[in-house]
Amino acid sequence: MSIDLVSAIVSKALDGLFVRQTVTADNIANANSDGFTPARISFEDALRAAASPRHGDEPTRVSERVAGVTPTLDLAAMNRSEGVQLDQEIATASETSARYAMLTGMLDRTLQLQTLAIKGV
Repeated sequence: MSIDLVSAIVSKALDGLFVRQTVTADNIANANSDGFTPARISFEDALRAAASPRHGDEPTRVSERVAGVTPTLDLAAMNRSEGVQLDQEIATASETSARYAMLTGMLDRTLQLQTLAIKGV
């Protein structure tokens, strides 16, 4: 897998995590609002499917599929919701932050490798 493709996948995952963090913060802010239904964001399965190589795929084709992935509302999870569960929202926020930090570190290392390859040092 090329460095460019890895960067594209990581960048798209960061986009999805950003949306999830924003939605989770909104859920927490509305924890005491009557009738509020917490939102859930889904993107990992779509990103995994887009990034999976298919027979005869070229890297540009995979990159195009990855670029087309967008975070979506998980309506099934929202329909099962019994209102805001503050402990679950805090856990989601913590997990999302940890994933975001891990991916930014991975993207940083990828960019360092690209710089090293260009400089040849």
